[in-house]
Amino acid sequence: MSVAHRTLECPVFSQLLPKKKSKSRAWEHFGLPANESGQIVSEDIAVCKLCRSPVSAKSGSTSNLFGHLRLHHPLKFSEVSNKSKVVTATVQYSPFCAAVDESIDEPQPHSNMAVSESNQFNFVDNHRHKRQKFMTDFQRLDDQASKRTTDSVTKFLVCTMQPYNLVDRKEFINMVKVLNPRYSLPGRKHFTATAVPKLYNEVRDKIRQELSLINKDTISVTTDCWTSIANTPYITITVHFITSEWALKSACLACAHFDDDHNGKNIAEVLRSILNDWGIDVQNIMSITTDNGRNILKSIEELNLENAHISCFAHNINIGVNHSLDIPVLKRAIARLKKLQNAFAMSWKMKRDLHKAQELLQMEVKTLPSACPTRWWSTLKLV
Repeated sequence: MSVAHRTLECPVFSQLLPKKKSKSRAWEHFGLPANESGQIVSEDIAVCKLCRSPVSAKSGSTSNLFGHLRLHHPLKFSEVSNKSKVVTATVQYSPFCAAVDESIDEPQPHSNMAVSESNQFNFVDNHRHKRQKFMTDFQRLDDQASKRTTDSVTKFLVCTMQPYNLVDRKEFINMVKVLNPRYSLPGRKHFTATAVPKLYNEVRDKIRQELSLINKDTISVTTDCWTSIANTPYITITVHFITSEWALKSACLACAHFDDDHNGKNIAEVLRSILNDWGIDVQNIMSITTDNGRNILKSIEELNLENAHISCFAHNINIGVNHSLDIPVLKRAIARLKKLQNAFAMSWKMKRDLHKAQELLQMEVKTLPSACPTRWWSTLKLV
């Protein structure tokens, strides 16, 4: 639902006169239009002294005046808001009063109030100023705007790998409401059953379209089997290709749970199944890059891709460096360094004392990095 913008017609005037018997500070920046003889030509229109824009002020209402200052003159609006710290109200107190106006807190005993004989009260607002609410704050977003916002939240969940239950946490819901009070955040079920699968299908179709526009025998593939921190086995396959505009692109075709035995035959069957699912013939692959594991090399033979196989350069370097580190003298030295690093990693007291010693010697404060067997440069950093 969109709000129609209307142009307010203002009668011709020669001067602006202050509104009589008005205590609202908004009128400090507005005046009533009057002719040369000082006669007010309209009581329902106020003219801004800052930009000379007419604003509706029927029956002396100041809501539109504050709204105009907030949108077009935020500094003046801030000044008026800060000056309006002491608010005087004359109402017959009931529990319903505080519920109607959110800017009035329910009076408590011994608060900053002066209660009169007729049960009327004056109170000092010591809380921070609350933004005045307008009609647009209560209007829901239109379907297109709401869809764009939901798509943005979906991409945030996917690209940052956040858990689905994030959208049910009150802190996240509150943040979304502060950013856009008019947006209604869907629940977790919508993202798990609709939004994320829809985004997955859109990305999948886009990759299929790009692959359909290239020559199938110019595709290169990289693949590897690996185990997560949670001791869950996976197999990943990535395709690399050059578009008609000579842009090099890569796309992950699958990162699938692989709980079968990681022998050559099983790996070959999984690779063939994934490639066939994307419409890629194994025999048309120009090159396939893997590590030097015996099981993966066996799967290359099963697929008849020995001539297209390219051994991973980084893996070859790592194997060569690790062979050199197996020299007895180096092996003993590195083993002692690993024990030393493990001691500091397992004891927060030793880690604390190490930092104190580094500060005392005016050295750069560092922690000892761990050495990973599959990354030779981590051993170099430890040394």
